[in-house]
Amino acid sequence: MSTTTSFSRKRFWYSTKRELALLVSILFHPVVLPTLFFVFAAVMTPDILSPFSNSSLKLRFILLIFITTLIIPVVMLCVHFLLSKRKISLDMLYLKNTKDRVYPFLHTGIFYGGITYIFYANLHLNPFICSFMSMVAVAVLLSAGISLFYKISAHTIALSALTAYVFMLHYILPDADLLISGCVLVFITGLTATCRLYLNAHTLGQIFVGFITGLLCTASCIVWFY
Repeated sequence: MSTTTSFSRKRFWYSTKRELALLVSILFHPVVLPTLFFVFAAVMTPDILSPFSNSSLKLRFILLIFITTLIIPVVMLCVHFLLSKRKISLDMLYLKNTKDRVYPFLHTGIFYGGITYIFYANLHLNPFICSFMSMVAVAVLLSAGISLFYKISAHTIALSALTAYVFMLHYILPDADLLISGCVLVFITGLTATCRLYLNAHTLGQIFVGFITGLLCTASCIVWFY
């Protein structure tokens, strides 16, 4: 009886830990991060969202980011699998297979690049918005290229790029004290990387390569815009 109870408890905790790890992976999924960043910017550094001066305009812009960086890419992913494999499943949406990552990442990266161009050339939005979106586009396109031969961690690419960008804002904006926010992002990056390892979604090497790639994406965009 005690052996059965002990086994049940172990199974319960194992299942609970996996569900928590999956929840963290979803909450900090790469397609969610642009929306989270601009929500954060609206609260902590409103100057980043200029010329959107009032709350209504900021909310509309964040909604635009949510639709273009999350809803549309997910729809594109579903359409891709329906056209290429005539079926769709959760495993496909998680992009567990390295070969399944290339075209979705490529399509999404090109789409993000188009959005960045419109923001920069047509709407003439400020350098903070344009540099962030270009960083996102470069990160996704690099993920597509690397996925041709290696299963890189998109989570750590996105989170390390975002963390570096927030630290950059801390030093560029004199009135923005983002040091604590940057440290929180370091913790979130480590937590998410640990969860990805726990779920056997990646190896330690794939996590590390993703981390370095994200830092390089941020550095390249900083050099380009500043």
